Amino acid sequence: MLGTAPGAAAVRAARPRGVNARTGRATPPFSELVKAARKNDRAALERLAGRFGVARLAEGVRAPDAAVAQAALVTLPFARGGVLLAATVAERLDAADPALATAAAHTLGALLDGDAPAELAEWEVPPDVVARACAGLRSLATRTDAAPSVRLAALDALAGAQGACPALPDLAALLLHDLVPAVRRGAALLLPAGDAHSQIPLREGLADPDPAVSAACAAVVCRRVDLAASAAAARAHHDALVEQATAAARAIAAAPATRPEDVVEMLACLAAAGTPADRALLERLRAGGPPPVRERAALLLGGAAPGKPE
Repeated sequence: MLGTAPGAAAVRAARPRGVNARTGRATPPFSELVKAARKNDRAALERLAGRFGVARLAEGVRAPDAAVAQAALVTLPFARGGVLLAATVAERLDAADPALATAAAHTLGALLDGDAPAELAEWEVPPDVVARACAGLRSLATRTDAAPSVRLAALDALAGAQGACPALPDLAALLLHDLVPAVRRGAALLLPAGDAHSQIPLREGLADPDPAVSAACAAVVCRRVDLAASAAAARAHHDALVEQATAAARAIAAAPATRPEDVVEMLACLAAAGTPADRALLERLRAGGPPPVRERAALLLGGAAPGKPE
């Protein structure tokens, strides 16, 4: 009396749980994704990204369990076609959990990085989806009620996604007046030194009371210094912004608190100025600065960096 008739319900019942209906391959549980993410196991995440696919990763990103959502976000950049979920990831930028919002920002930065234009074209991601994702990052960066770490994650993402999220000088100029020094520094690093709209914000940033902010602005300006031009030609051109950045470099390049990555950029200003005092400072940094600073100073001075003392 209770014979089983073939039908869709019977087929669904016969299908083993955890098997992808399209490929027939077993799909691992989200617990494996969480475990790999907690261990920061890149190889495992890359392998799991292929097994999950973007459709199931989308389920994970939307999951109410924060651990599952974060694991899915971390894995998504390794998945083929991950850019298709840009809008889904952008929805998590408003998460109340700072760790989840930070993960969403980092993932968007990875999805919309330097290779984004080709990826977006390949997967035919609608321009309005990209625009909403970029707007979400900008909004998060300017939210004064958000944790500084979350805002910095948004700024980092925007820095890496400048090809997909242009028009950053206006945002950076706004954030250079923020009350949080770390946010001001992150904003300064977004400014393209050659852009006309960046000149005033950079000039103001060079005078910032926080040395980390002024150092970032000096690094941005010195990054564009043409070392092929002679000092006389530079003076004739009278680039006031470069002169201001050079003065800042002279004051803080050798300071222990100045970040090496900033000093490496500042050295171009010192080398272009070419005064005996500037050359002496370069020699000093070649002899006793952090490794990347020693190497850069040696390159600008035309010699080898001394080895690390035993």
